[in-house]
Amino acid sequence: MSIQVEAVSRRFEGTTAVENVSFYVEEGEIVGLLGTSGCGKSTLLRAVAGLDTGYEGTIRLHGQEKRGTSKELGIIFQEPRLMPWLTVLDNVTFGLDGPKEEQKKKALDLLEVVGLKDFADHYPKQLSGGMAQRTAIARALVTQPSTLLLDEPFSALDAFTKLQLQDMVLDLWNQYLPTMVMVTHDIDEALALCDRIIILKGQPGVLHDNLKLTQPKPRRKSDPELARVKEYILESLDITKAEKEA
Repeated sequence: MSIQVEAVSRRFEGTTAVENVSFYVEEGEIVGLLGTSGCGKSTLLRAVAGLDTGYEGTIRLHGQEKRGTSKELGIIFQEPRLMPWLTVLDNVTFGLDGPKEEQKKKALDLLEVVGLKDFADHYPKQLSGGMAQRTAIARALVTQPSTLLLDEPFSALDAFTKLQLQDMVLDLWNQYLPTMVMVTHDIDEALALCDRIIILKGQPGVLHDNLKLTQPKPRRKSDPELARVKEYILESLDITKAEKEA
C-alpha cells in the first residue's frame, strides 16, 4: 500500500477543517479527493505532502509513519510556481544532484515527453499557462518520485488546455506508473482520470464515500455508467438539490 491516512483531523485556531478522515492509496492508483469548496481537500493533501504537520492522526508512506516532506513525493500546485529568472530547463533541473550533463539529459528527456523540448531555453514569462504547468509537471517528475500529489493543477486553465493536460497526465501515468493523489472539484476530471474517488463533504470535511471506477482508461464521457456515477456524486454533494432550489 502506497499511502495510508488514518483518522486524520486538522484544526486551525479552534476551527475544524477536516475530521476523522481515513483512506488508502494503492501502488500505481490515481485517487481523487473530490468535494465542494471548504471541505478540506487541500488541507488533507498538504498533510500527506508533509507541508503541514499540525494534524491529529497518522499518515503512512509505504507502511512507515511520516511527518514532514519526502523525496518519494512530487508535488504539483494549482500555480506552476516557476522561478522567473531561470529558463524552462533550469527550472526543471533546479535542486537535482549529480553531474550537470546527466541532469540536463534527464530534464530534456522529460521536456520532450511533455512537449516542451523546443522551449528549454525560454523563460516563464514567454510561456502560456498550459506550457508553464507542463514545465511544473516535468519538474515534479524529474526526481522520479514514486507518488505525485496534484492540488487542482488545471483549475486556472481554459477548458481546452485543461483537457489537453488531462490527456497528458494519463499518458505520463501509463509511461511512468506513479501513484497519484489529485485534489479536484471537477467531477468530469475525476471521472476521466481516477481509479477511485474519495468524496469529502461538509465543513468540517468528513469522508462521505469511497468510489471505485472500473472502466478502462481513456474513458468516454458518453459512458452511461459514468453518467450514473456523476449523478450520484451531484446528489451526494447536494448540488442537484441546490440547482433545483435556485
